[in-house]
Amino acid sequence: MQPWKISAGLTAALAGSVLLLGGARLEYLSPHWAPILARHGVPVGLHAASALLTVAAAIYAVGRASGLADLGSRVDLAERSVRRGAGDHDLADALRRDAEGDWE
Repeated sequence: MQPWKISAGLTAALAGSVLLLGGARLEYLSPHWAPILARHGVPVGLHAASALLTVAAAIYAVGRASGLADLGSRVDLAERSVRRGAGDHDLADALRRDAEGDWE
């Protein structure tokens, strides 16, 4: 999996968690959302977008630094070598049966 996909998924999960947990704490503002957003909607939106971008960039940087960028190519290389018959013969046989549709 590529780091940007991991970054996007984790950022969405974190943003969803923050909205779920923070939304309950901001319930007292519900009658005042229209005037608040009318007056401060653009700056709040820009700050929220900036925070999401910062979190996504940080997760992406950690993914690149930890070697997640090369993980997909390494797994693909290992799978191709097993399918060629090098390495674990039981796994190669299981992959062949899976490709043929024999799932027993």
